[in-house]
Amino acid sequence: MNRALFPSDAAYHAVQLPPNYLGASEESQIERRIDGFVKSLKDLKLDLDDLRQQLGKPIRVAWANRSYFYPTDLHKKPDYNLFVLCSASKRVHGAEVSEGGYIQGAGDDSEGWAQGLTPPVFWAHKAILLKTPEEDLPELVEELVKEHRDQDTAEQATLVAPTRNLYISQTNASINDCGLYDLVIDCNGRPEASEGDPKRLNLGCRLSKLGSRDLRQELDKVRAFVSSQLATDPSRSLLVTCETGKDLSAGALLAIMCLFYNDDGSFTTCPARRSIDKQFIRQRLAWILSSKHDVNPSRPTLQSVNAFLMERPDY
Repeated sequence: MNRALFPSDAAYHAVQLPPNYLGASEESQIERRIDGFVKSLKDLKLDLDDLRQQLGKPIRVAWANRSYFYPTDLHKKPDYNLFVLCSASKRVHGAEVSEGGYIQGAGDDSEGWAQGLTPPVFWAHKAILLKTPEEDLPELVEELVKEHRDQDTAEQATLVAPTRNLYISQTNASINDCGLYDLVIDCNGRPEASEGDPKRLNLGCRLSKLGSRDLRQELDKVRAFVSSQLATDPSRSLLVTCETGKDLSAGALLAIMCLFYNDDGSFTTCPARRSIDKQFIRQRLAWILSSKHDVNPSRPTLQSVNAFLMERPDY
């Protein structure tokens, strides 16, 4: 990030790693890959000037676990942003292939152990979480997550920039039927419920991996719906929802943006004239992730979208 956003601040360009954790060869391999990561970030064609303005200053990194903090003398200062990278896992020497040992659970997805607890929920209830006995935490976390989920679904959907009319949210009657959005695609809604309504498309996808497979079969309907509805009036708003607001809806939106939206976020009526490859798809996916940070499309969902976009015939 420092190399991409603050190229003139060379003092912050060095790889910041904790000492005595990785072997020299591993550190060297990481160092050699940084420039490639910078190129990949730039290739996403995000608004880096806006990101630089939001961040304001370069990043310094500190490392922490249950018994370790490095650098010990690093504190917040006005000339950099301090990011503390934390792990609750133990370090096991002599395990796995790493020269420096293995961090138990460090590569696991948070969905597997956090029980739905997210950073916003944690910080909003930090005091009660820290003083609650460990055996009572699962029940408390479940209550807090449900409370925040109910609050989230009461809010409006998220606009996916740089488009000016595409929105994403969790399926919720108060949002879907509020009249704020001209068109609605519900990835999990029953298809028969939208029959006869030209402004609504229910795909009937099942949940989890089965839903991702279903989505692959339904994307032709999505393409036809968007083409017929937005070609005459591209300014109409389109809301795409699914049960979580993070998976199938993101996949459907990704397909829509790849097919119908230019680099400036404007609708195009000539989807057949563009070349769609994995890099192009990654660029459009970055729009969604930048707009709604909790979006997390599954691998099967992304595979379904990739297969549809890259194997489609010319229309």
